[in-house]
Amino acid sequence: MARFANLHDAGRALASHLRRNIVPALPDVLAAPPLENAASPGEALRVTLLWVTPQPTHRNDTWVTGDDGQRRAPPLSLSAFYIVTAYGTASTGESTQAINRLGQALQVLDRSPVIELPLADDPGTAAVDPVPGEGQLTAVVVPVAADLMEKVFTPLQMRHRPWALVELGPVQLEPLAAPLPGPDLVAPGGVRLTGPRPIARPAIRALSPSRLGAGRRLRLDTVEAGGAETLRLGGVTFRLVDAPAAADEIARPDESGRVFAVYPDGEPEGDIDAVLTGPGGASDPMPLTIVTAALPALDAPSRPLAPGADVVLTGDSLDTTEQVFLWPDRGIQAPAEVIERAPDALTANQITLTRAALDAAGLRPQTWRVAARVGPNRFTPFVLLEVTP
Repeated sequence: MARFANLHDAGRALASHLRRNIVPALPDVLAAPPLENAASPGEALRVTLLWVTPQPTHRNDTWVTGDDGQRRAPPLSLSAFYIVTAYGTASTGESTQAINRLGQALQVLDRSPVIELPLADDPGTAAVDPVPGEGQLTAVVVPVAADLMEKVFTPLQMRHRPWALVELGPVQLEPLAAPLPGPDLVAPGGVRLTGPRPIARPAIRALSPSRLGAGRRLRLDTVEAGGAETLRLGGVTFRLVDAPAAADEIARPDESGRVFAVYPDGEPEGDIDAVLTGPGGASDPMPLTIVTAALPALDAPSRPLAPGADVVLTGDSLDTTEQVFLWPDRGIQAPAEVIERAPDALTANQITLTRAALDAAGLRPQTWRVAARVGPNRFTPFVLLEVTP
C-alpha cells in the first residue's frame, strides 16, 4: 500500500513509472486529460483518472495510537482506475506510433507492475518534480469488453485514439481530521502507590534454533529477565554472571534481553526444557530439541552484524551447503523479501556471504531468520541475525 496526501500524486506516480521504463525514451508522459487532437503529430501518453472505488477490506481499519499518545484515524484506501491514451505520427490514416507507444506502456506494466515510492526526480526530464508518497503501488491492466469500452470511452465525447484501462492500488489518502488527544495518564492530582512491590519471574519469549546440535550455541530472547540467576537446559545448569569465566557460567541478559549458551557435547540428546530461574521464581519451560552433533546445524550469531561486514555463520557439518536463505523475522510481506544466496566461501564449520551481494539482494537493517539448505529438501533450523543500521 502507498500513502499520499494528494490523490493526483497517484496518477503522477503511474505516469513517472511509465516515463522511466518505456524504451525508446518517451519524455511526454503526463498525468493529465486526454489531448483534444487525436492525430497529434507528437508522440505522447496521457494518464487520466476516470473513477475511484473504496477497497472493502479496509473499511473497518482501526484507529492508531502514536508514540505521542494521540489517536489517528486510518487512511482512506482506494482502487483508482486510469485511462492511458496514446498519440503519435499517423501513417496511411492510422496513428502507427500511437499504437506502438501504447504497446510499450503495456509491456512496462506487464514486466514491472510494482511501483516503489517515493520516486526521485527523473534525470531525463528536468521539468518533472519528484513524486511524493511512500510504500508500494501495483498497476494492473483491466480486461475491456465491448460494453465496458462504451461505458468508458463514449462519455468522453472525443475522437477515438489508442487507449487502455489500468487499475492502480492500493492508494491510501492521509485523513484530513486532526488526531484526537490521548487519554489522561493519571487521575487529577496524581496517583501514589504504596505497599510491597510485586516480584516478576523470568519469562522466555523465543529460542533459536529450536533444534540445537550438541556443542552449538543457543539464543534465548527474554520478555522479562527478572534478575535471572540460572539457566537450565535439561540436566545442564548455567550460572548467569557479569563476567563469565568457568564452563558453567554465561553472560547475563543484555539490554535487548538476549542470553547465549552452548549446549555441551556428551550431554543427553532428545527433547528437553529451557528454564530461567531468579528470585521471583522460574520461567515457564520452553521446549527444545537436542540433536546429534554430526547433523548440519548453525550457531546462533552472538553479535549484531556491523555495517559493511560480511555475514559469517558458524556451525557443524556445513560443507554440503548449497544455498543460504534469509527472510525477515517479522514475517514475509512480499516474495522479494526472501534472499537466496550461494555461499561465497565454505568450510565444514563456516559459511561466508559477502555483504555487497547481500545489500544488492535487499538486506536491510532489521532482524532476519537464516537457514542453510544442505541437500535436497534438507535445511538447518533457522537462527536469528540482527543487522544494524
